[in-house]
Amino acid sequence: MALHSEQAQGEWSLKTARNRRLIQEIVRAQAGKYGISIREILTHGQDLHLLIKLKSRSSFAPFIRAISGMLALMITGSGKTRALKKKFWDFRPWTRLVDLTVKISVVSEAGLLNHLRYIKILPGPLGRPSILESS
Repeated sequence: MALHSEQAQGEWSLKTARNRRLIQEIVRAQAGKYGISIREILTHGQDLHLLIKLKSRSSFAPFIRAISGMLALMITGSGKTRALKKKFWDFRPWTRLVDLTVKISVVSEAGLLNHLRYIKILPGPLGRPSILESS
């Protein structure tokens, strides 16, 4: 699964130490709440990539809704009294089902998204991702 934000620059970048810590805390807490196991978390400045294992398909939508909303609020510092002028995440989460018996990593997914940026199908800069957590 991948989320992308053009606004994630400077203080709001997903690579800052504060935001990396927030991402880990929020994703782990929500994964526990919805019975999802986290295989890998990877940040790429403006992108967040997750390799997750679902116990049930019905837990995916509330999990994504929770982490995307909580991350946008916590990273930007917005809330009910301080709304954002533009939504934080640019697109719906990009997802793909994978067979976990085959060795796969979100680093390879990041490479695919980087290639899509290179051939100008997706917007955004090219660059190297940083792995936050890997099991």
